[in-house]
Amino acid sequence: MGSAQDQVERYVILNDRLRNVPTVELSDTASYKFGHGGQAGGTSKNQYVQNYINVFTKQKTPVGSYSLLILPEQLRTFLRLQESIPASVDPERANVSNQKWYGEYSLPAEPFVVAAGTNVAEYGRTHGGLDSKSPIFLKNGYIVVNFNIESIQQGDLKNPHLQYINGPLMNQWTMEGFKRDIQDAYGNRFTLKDGDVVFYNADQSSRDDFSSQVPH
Repeated sequence: MGSAQDQVERYVILNDRLRNVPTVELSDTASYKFGHGGQAGGTSKNQYVQNYINVFTKQKTPVGSYSLLILPEQLRTFLRLQESIPASVDPERANVSNQKWYGEYSLPAEPFVVAAGTNVAEYGRTHGGLDSKSPIFLKNGYIVVNFNIESIQQGDLKNPHLQYINGPLMNQWTMEGFKRDIQDAYGNRFTLKDGDVVFYNADQSSRDDFSSQVPH
């Protein structure tokens, strides 16, 4: 992961059954899109909204690889404001200022973890091959996934528009009360870096959640 071999193409379906995106969010988003370019297709507003909800949002949206997750505008919805706004403010513009971005992240079902810089191929060549029990693979501990959150304009990944950690005026993690010292259920304490938000047990797999049994 993160190397030149990390070529897995991942995708997200916004209106997936298990994602439970509220219909009102999808409808409000479609209504805004219709009024800002959607009319060009020649369909009515109702047709456009239904097509957006039932077709467009159920398509696969590419989001990058395991080491680079990108949420494009296809995964954004607009949240209708619940409080009143001044009469001078455009209601539609106010509604779209409140947004929700949907995404998902996971590691491979059964990752093999080694110390940074390890030449796995060379180890296998000089130790008679590799299997899941080879001592080169780390098992006792956690895989910590760190998210460096940025907003991007015009696809310019090298020059983020906004930055969660290294912003010019503040560190967003600090402002939101991110706890850098935590303790797990076993009493182990960890000092976290800004952006450390997901822990995976290195010796477990999502496949452990399922098993097959013969009922007779």
